Amino acid sequence: MATTPSLNFEHLPGQEIPTKYKETIRQLHWVAKLPVCQLATRYKLNESIIRRVLSYATPERFRPGRVGPKQKLTDVKMDEIIEYCSEKWDNRIMCYDTLIKELELLCAASTLRNRLHQRGYYRCTACQKPFLTAAQVIGRFIWAIVYIF
Repeated sequence: MATTPSLNFEHLPGQEIPTKYKETIRQLHWVAKLPVCQLATRYKLNESIIRRVLSYATPERFRPGRVGPKQKLTDVKMDEIIEYCSEKWDNRIMCYDTLIKELELLCAASTLRNRLHQRGYYRCTACQKPFLTAAQVIGRFIWAIVYIF
């Protein structure tokens, strides 16, 4: 549910009107049916400024034609890369530059690393801990006996 727009607004001449106040002016005019002259006196602005704000087709943050650059590594491609890295240990420890050359990717190593991290894939490999030596086993056993008694 939308909140009531703020009516407290002090506009300094020559300064840009913040977007939230432009939206407030649009809501008060189109929804609350306040005439332009009342809005101009309330906000101490010229009627021409109010009419310019009302003439905007959409709010300023809405950009229908703007989609940004095309991603170099799509989610489908990232799934394939993660599957390839997970197949063998040699693939998992491969440096990013070698991986890019082998898979013929058109991106930088930092881009690949960032996208892998975004997908939650970190290339840390679990290392097996060495088994306990006989001296460590005896030491732990003696400590446990002393601790219990």
